[in-house]
Amino acid sequence: MSTQHVEQPPFDVSFDLDGKRVVYLDCRNALLCSKETFAAMNGVTVDTVISWMQSGTVPSVKMGRPRLVNLAQLRADLAKGKTIFAQGDYGDD
Repeated sequence: MSTQHVEQPPFDVSFDLDGKRVVYLDCRNALLCSKETFAAMNGVTVDTVISWMQSGTVPSVKMGRPRLVNLAQLRADLAKGKTIFAQGDYGDD
């Protein structure tokens, strides 16, 4: 039997549509995720994700102090057929 340590990605804390705190163990249904979790999910460094967020290559949203990757927007765009993500695609939300 294996044990999952929830301090390690792909664990993340997010918020549901009502603003209640939700813990996701795999982020498949999360609306938002931290830059650390997004980096782990995509096999890149956190600095790369920060650069993507700053340049508008991936959608992000400021929730209080941290800036989070907007997974819901990414999924919606992928469902619409978006295949290329370039600088400036997303504004500062």
